[in-house]
Amino acid sequence: MKLAFLSITCFILLLTSCHNPEIASGIPSCIYTEINQSSKNADWMVGSVREYQFMGKIIYAFEPDTKRIADGSTMIKDGNCITICNVGGFAGPANNQCLGGNFFKDAVYTRTIWEKK
Repeated sequence: MKLAFLSITCFILLLTSCHNPEIASGIPSCIYTEINQSSKNADWMVGSVREYQFMGKIIYAFEPDTKRIADGSTMIKDGNCITICNVGGFAGPANNQCLGGNFFKDAVYTRTIWEKK
């Protein structure tokens, strides 16, 4: 019994110790993995990832790194890491439609998931 408890405890500690502290917790694993792997690449054009409520869903906005690209669009992904739209960018606020709604007017900011240092 003690061996089983010790094994489970070690397993839980192993899983929780691998979490990157620069990435917020409580997000879908595919979003975490994409940020964790891509943020190690100095050429990744994303400057931050923010969580929003939009059209009844939790979505993740992969915002451009404005220090590297001034007119990059924001990639909007759902909790399954599927890109559902891109907003902003060269077209600016005129490119605001996502899932039939105006992202810039209707999206409600929840929290910042990650920011480039």
